[in-house]
Amino acid sequence: MTMKKTITTAAMLALMLGAPVLQAADAPATAEAQAKEFRDFTYKRFPDIKPADYIYGVYALNEDYRSQFDAMNEFPPYDGAIAQGKELWTKPLANGKSLQDCLGQAKGLRAMYPFFDSATNKVRVLEADVIQCAQAYGDDKIKAKSKEIKNISAYLSSESRGLKVDVSVPNDKALAAFEDGRTRFYQKTGQLNLSCADCHQYHSGQRARSETLSPSIGKTAHFPSWRLKADGLVPLHERLSGCVKDTRAKPYALYGSEFSNLEYFLAYIDNGLVITGPAVRK
Repeated sequence: MTMKKTITTAAMLALMLGAPVLQAADAPATAEAQAKEFRDFTYKRFPDIKPADYIYGVYALNEDYRSQFDAMNEFPPYDGAIAQGKELWTKPLANGKSLQDCLGQAKGLRAMYPFFDSATNKVRVLEADVIQCAQAYGDDKIKAKSKEIKNISAYLSSESRGLKVDVSVPNDKALAAFEDGRTRFYQKTGQLNLSCADCHQYHSGQRARSETLSPSIGKTAHFPSWRLKADGLVPLHERLSGCVKDTRAKPYALYGSEFSNLEYFLAYIDNGLVITGPAVRK
């Protein structure tokens, strides 16, 4: 029996049994349907918030919070970090080439990430690509938790401000990564048995200790954030790691597949939102 006949027979059997026959073209539709359900939950929870305003996170919840946000961003504490990141972007590394030589112009680069790389069947995230380029060019300072990667991340985000998040799920393997990220969003972890969804979806807008829990939409648009609590820049994966630690669980490796797939899922949810990073957060 030929491969074509085998596939045809399997498809006919699926139809006879009432099961859907999934094609590669179904991947974008499946991702969009799941994203719509996700967004609609939050839109119904906060009917007074305009969809575009979710870029402000918790500061979109009421006028007092928004006033706090405007005050914190009046004199941005991250301007120096952006300048240092720009210098690092164009500085020749050990082999005489720069990060710009590796990844291209900074303008608009953030808006191209994350994306699913069909050549490797993995999600690519910007900071991981920067680190990989630096290592390939002989640099040993630009690492996952280094000040250098944080400053570069801030610079690259600033160069995509005003552009919109635009993430696609082009095929079934990309959908598998998307759904892995979705699973991790809802997966309970740690001694506290909490998930991302518990805090930022089901209980968003409520208080946890002294903080108000932010909605789950708009999470990727403002990173890296300058957190006043940390008095410094915090990239997205580092913040995700902190959330996992808060549940008293061991976090995944920064820029590994687990957090990268979660970023892929969250960024898809944020499609159409304007990139505002870096931005100040408590």
